[in-house]
Amino acid sequence: MSYPFDKYEFDDITEYIAAKRDKARIDSLEKKGRSKAQIARNMKEQIARESISFETVVGEDFLKQLDKDSFTHVEETDFERQERKKKRKNAHIKQEKKARHLLLIPFYLILTLAAGIGILWIAKEEQSRKSMEELQQRASAFVTPTAVPTKPAAELSAVNEPVPEEHTDKEEPAPEVIPTEILPRFKELHEENNDLAGWLTIEGTVIDYPVMYKEDDNDFYLSHNFEGKNDVSGLLVLDKRCRMDGSGMNMLIHGHHMRNGSMFGSLQKYEDESYYREHPVINFSTLYQERRYEIFAVFISSVYDDESDDIKFYDFIDIRTREEFNSYIRSALDDSLYDTGVRPYWGDKLISLSTCEYSKENGRLVIVGREIK
Repeated sequence: MSYPFDKYEFDDITEYIAAKRDKARIDSLEKKGRSKAQIARNMKEQIARESISFETVVGEDFLKQLDKDSFTHVEETDFERQERKKKRKNAHIKQEKKARHLLLIPFYLILTLAAGIGILWIAKEEQSRKSMEELQQRASAFVTPTAVPTKPAAELSAVNEPVPEEHTDKEEPAPEVIPTEILPRFKELHEENNDLAGWLTIEGTVIDYPVMYKEDDNDFYLSHNFEGKNDVSGLLVLDKRCRMDGSGMNMLIHGHHMRNGSMFGSLQKYEDESYYREHPVINFSTLYQERRYEIFAVFISSVYDDESDDIKFYDFIDIRTREEFNSYIRSALDDSLYDTGVRPYWGDKLISLSTCEYSKENGRLVIVGREIK
């Protein structure tokens, strides 16, 4: 960018401003004398007397003109002209370099900011991991698991067939009596945060986390930790429509599909039947009872789409009738990615684990189990 001034043109704003100062100094000189030579000599005397100096070529050219007018002008040699051009060129190059450096400053700032965010993110993840490890140690008194009962082949029905009548009890299930005393391993944790609803673990996996419950709010603990501080991993959340004491027929638990495998990030491994065979049991302890569930279906569904034919698994929480129960079981078995050979009975307590699945819009991977009695 250039800056024109009178008959001059400057490449630098600083030089342009200096040229204007030189012009102001020239204009301030008194023009005394009857001839051009007298005026020139008087101006030179003023400049010497008042120690006036010039900063740019505007002043230089003015002084040369005074020399010429007063008959004392010395012609500028070719060498001097080359030196002056070289000086101006070098000043221009320096200015260009300075401008390039200024342009790079935002880039360096962005890199520094990105590095800072990365370090902060790693630090937060490490802090979150240590906090979770402490919680896990404090709630480590798990009930020793027993073998999952194997059903005779004659009792297994094909996946695409309805649940047969012989697999549903004739009598209505008796009301369950829920203990009222909190399990010893949860008492201290529950005193610290009474939103604690229980603990979920799947043996042989990283899933070993507290389950939180906040009335009328499924979102808070998906972005906060046990201390209520912001945490991108969040915690596992018992759906707000469930009963915190575990007295409902189906416990729906939500968790983030974290890329590092934490929370419900590892549930996607259940899309492989061999992984299910190695990890067929879900341990979920409410505040009052240690419970174990055998997985009977693994399916992919979606949410927020009323037009979809996918299972509306989130509508089968407060199951009250045999028909509702059988409808959910048949749908889960029909859509299951493979046949586990496990068939629930009317009256069985269920657990449904839900996390994001990315093969479809608003997809959810759902793992469903029935309680082992």
